[in-house]
Amino acid sequence: SVWGTRGRWTMLTGVVQGEPVTLAILDHPQNVGFPTYWHARGYGLFAANPLGEKVFSNGKTELNFTLAAGRSTTFRHRVLILSGTATPDQIEAHYRDFAR
Repeated sequence: SVWGTRGRWTMLTGVVQGEPVTLAILDHPQNVGFPTYWHARGYGLFAANPLGEKVFSNGKTELNFTLAAGRSTTFRHRVLILSGTATPDQIEAHYRDFAR
């Protein structure tokens, strides 16, 4: 249900070898395209797409990001792999720490 939605972070929960786990990806506020668009699919895809604005807005808005030859940029994300089922409040606390 997060496909094409925007947010500072997103998380998935599941069970691995009988144990509940949480996987979260956090998007840093200094990133191009913040807050990012998220992708998650039942077959395992879980990703951030900060450059997909035109596709996800059906062409209503577009991010015009150009990287000149020989230049670089940095995208900051934090990946959390947690034992147990984390709550949104717990992930938000991790996010606040990351965004500082």
